Amino acid sequence: MRRRQETTEMLKESMGDALLSLMKEKPLEKITIEEMTAKADVGRVTYFRYFKSKDEVLAYKFRKLWERYTTENGKVDLRERSFAAREYFAFSLGMRDTIDLVYERGHQEAFLRAVLEVIRSYYVVSDTAAEYARSYYAYGLFGLFNTWVRHGYQETPEEMANIFMGIK
Repeated sequence: MRRRQETTEMLKESMGDALLSLMKEKPLEKITIEEMTAKADVGRVTYFRYFKSKDEVLAYKFRKLWERYTTENGKVDLRERSFAAREYFAFSLGMRDTIDLVYERGHQEAFLRAVLEVIRSYYVVSDTAAEYARSYYAYGLFGLFNTWVRHGYQETPEEMANIFMGIK
């Protein structure tokens, strides 16, 4: 079972890699599923088994990159907000070229989707108030990230974490 899951993850990540590579050549809307799956060396059926849209592929890829980052740099508990925010901005700065490509192509909502998925994996909500708090945290973090990217990453990850923590 574990081997099957690893194979599935590899196939899904291959599609993300292929999609990002193709986005360097043309807009996402002009990339066909056939082009992406051929570049990833997977069948079309594999794409449709796991994804409903190319934005889902991007969100998956970003989530996997975050997981890899936290594995390599030490686990990040997103409930420890100051540290988590600093690490999130450091991670983002480290993949600036990819982020800029996705923004240039107008698909930054894939980052929001990834942030929401990651935060949902850390917070098990037991009531409606906790669910609202989780959404508030995710959208707030993405809002700061979005502004930071649009302003050209002028602040350091530490400065961005301080801004995040200073918002009342």
